Formats: sequence, structure tokens, C-alpha cells
Amino acid sequence: MKFEKFESEDIRSMYDLMEKAFPPEERRIYENHKILYDKGYFDVFGKKDQQGNVIALISIWKLDKIRYIEHLAIKKELRRKGIGGELLQFVFQHENAPFVLEVELPDNETAIKRIQFYEKQGMFYNEYEYLQPPLQKGHGMLPLRLMTYPQKIDEKTYQIYKNMLHERVYFYFKK
Repeated sequence: MKFEKFESEDIRSMYDLMEKAFPPEERRIYENHKILYDKGYFDVFGKKDQQGNVIALISIWKLDKIRYIEHLAIKKELRRKGIGGELLQFVFQHENAPFVLEVELPDNETAIKRIQFYEKQGMFYNEYEYLQPPLQKGHGMLPLRLMTYPQKIDEKTYQIYKNMLHERVYFYFKK
């Protein structure tokens, strides 16, 4: 499958897919998301349908020597067809850097399947306790875990990644 880098005119369609794929506590409000995208804080790659609607996306923050995957979303009807795995492999091959992403705790079937999906793609689940700062006003810290590629990380590296995410990704808006 061929993927493209999205442009500013695609932001509404990208956000529409994210709204369907993520609960409010796992995404910024539209206006804040658009500001960060327009300022170039992250890139988004993916696929559109024939009408130009975004049907698959992955957002990547370039942070020093690592890449942070903030969102991976596939249109509901297209899930379990290998698109998410292809999209992950696409970014792994095009960025010569370690990757990190946040996942829910493995305390329900959906979260366990999501972790297994990422492990199948070569990512590693790290047990260190991690709290995601709120992305919207009215939400608290969200307990998650970090997954990394191409290897597990030690506690020192975990602290570096955690601090980098908190300072560089969660610095901007909390409303």
C-alpha cells in the first residue's frame, strides 16, 4: 500500500478519523491539534479514500533522536486488514531512529489485543509506570505504559523518554 504525507488542508479529515478512534482524554481539542500541526510539531502520514477522506493515519513527532507516535488510526471498517501494520512498518523504514508510543494498561481485552498488535510489529512493552498529562481541560493524568522500537528500554532511558514527552509534547495546551 502506498502512503502519503498529509498537508494542512487534510487536518479536518484527519481529526474526524481521530475523533472516531480515540476517546477525548487521548486527543487534543481540534483547535489545539490544528495549531500544533500547522506549526510543524508533528507530521502525519497515511491514506485517503477516492473522495479524499483520511482512512488511515499515523502522527509522528521528531524529538531529538527519537520518534514519538502520537496517534495511529484506521477507519473502523478497514481494521484487521493489515493497514496499521503496513503504516507502522512504513515509518519504521523511513525514520532511522528509535520509536516510542503510549498504550493503555493491559487490563481489558481491547488493550491486550492492541499491545499484541504492536508487539507483532516488533515493538516492546515496558513495565515502567507512566502517567500521560491531560490533553484537554477537565481530564486528569492517564495511566499508560510506553512501548518502544526496536528494543526494550532500561529505566534510565525510560526517564529520558518520559521527560522528553512531558516537556516537548504535552507542553502546549491543556485546555
